[in-house]
Amino acid sequence: MFDGLPGWLVLVIFSLVSAGVAVALHAVFRRLVPPEDLLPHHDVAGFLVSIVGVLYAVVLGFLVINVWASFDLAQRNADAETNDLSTILHLAKAFPEPARSQTQRLIARYAFEVRDREWPMLSHGEEDTQARAIMFDAFNVVATMQPAQKASPAEDLQLASLRDAALSTFRDLTAHRRERVLDAESHLAAPLYFALIAGAVILMAFVFLFGVKNRVLQLAMTGLVAAMIGLQIGVVYELDRPFWGALQVQPHAWDVLIRDNHLRV
Repeated sequence: MFDGLPGWLVLVIFSLVSAGVAVALHAVFRRLVPPEDLLPHHDVAGFLVSIVGVLYAVVLGFLVINVWASFDLAQRNADAETNDLSTILHLAKAFPEPARSQTQRLIARYAFEVRDREWPMLSHGEEDTQARAIMFDAFNVVATMQPAQKASPAEDLQLASLRDAALSTFRDLTAHRRERVLDAESHLAAPLYFALIAGAVILMAFVFLFGVKNRVLQLAMTGLVAAMIGLQIGVVYELDRPFWGALQVQPHAWDVLIRDNHLRV
């Protein structure tokens, strides 16, 4: 819905829409219920709104922290995948031919495939099967590589150590890739969004129960409370899917990998 918009603008939209709706509803409520009828009940209303506000703040704060932690973890998983690729490229420099050139070529193809083709697909929770096939092709090259002809026992031992190290890194690469794909598919369950919106409605209903004679002042306070709630809900919404929306995991680490290793396809 908000693809292409800056993150700050999306949050402003959430705040302004929430404030506008709340102010409009409160203006109607003031016409139906004069503030003088609410003044005698301020003590009870103030006590109850503090309880409701604290409960809602706890739930809202927990969800904001949860989605932020998930977003940060998704970024770390994507960056860790490039670290694995960099390690394999460095190990490949000591591989015998043709395994060396084949591994370097396949890793380069994989890096470009993920950055240029699979990354946009992640916003829809999809995986590029071509990228996964390239990764397994590189794994097979390493797993089946043979020592050079007339290699000494020491060289055979060195190659075996390199192969073990590379295969271990491939296992880490596979795990980080799987975690990245799962991160792209994960999001908050619908009941949690329902709880967020229902809690906001209940809290704003208590705000309506306060009567202030100055109409402009009361509507301004209502708008500010609603804007703050809308702002936090917007943060949850934007961080919910790490690879989608205005705020999303960026492939900067993949750019660095391609640039620093001078990869070409």
